[in-house]
Amino acid sequence: MLCAEHISFSYRKKHVLRDICFTAKEGDFIGIIGKNGCGKSTLLSVLAGVLSPGSGSLSYHGAPLYSRSSAPAKTVGYVPQLNPLLPELTVQDNLKLWRQNPASLPEDALEKLYNQMGLTECFTTPVRKLSEGMKKRISIVSVLQNAPKILILDEPSAALDLPCKEIIHTQLLSFTKNGGIILFTTHEEAEFSLCTTIYILKDGVLQEADVRQDKRTLIQHF
Repeated sequence: MLCAEHISFSYRKKHVLRDICFTAKEGDFIGIIGKNGCGKSTLLSVLAGVLSPGSGSLSYHGAPLYSRSSAPAKTVGYVPQLNPLLPELTVQDNLKLWRQNPASLPEDALEKLYNQMGLTECFTTPVRKLSEGMKKRISIVSVLQNAPKILILDEPSAALDLPCKEIIHTQLLSFTKNGGIILFTTHEEAEFSLCTTIYILKDGVLQEADVRQDKRTLIQHF
């Protein structure tokens, strides 16, 4: 189980996150929604260990998620909103670059992942020549190949076409079905149905919302 306790974060004198608390168990698909600029990306950066909280703690199965003795790269996979790939390198070389542990997935499982995400046919293509949708798929695969327990994604399907979204959604649902935990931000109403839990971030405070509510009702809480 992932546990966030009393997480706070400030930028200069602005309190971006205030006393954030939640838990997530294996198989949870958690959506975080809210207005632009409300701090969603900051929260994900803290959860991913990119930013250090001003106060509070993160633990996984009772142990600190980020410490000198822990190995977060084996536990957490983070896909930021901006593309982290190197454009001049091929797809294959980018995947090799981001692979933390060659033994994370067996070769047959790795090949299956590449095929499911439609990457095999473009292995030798430089990333700069690919569509934004394909780049997003590569970014997601680059962390999934390390077999993380927790997957953190910042608007994974923003501005992508429907077929690409479907491929990504299928892969993410498979990840949670196999016991993984997903935390992601979204503005896509269609993605609300993927979630087991939805949180609204407003004025730095995280509050759980009813997943059965429609988009109009949820927006009223922003």
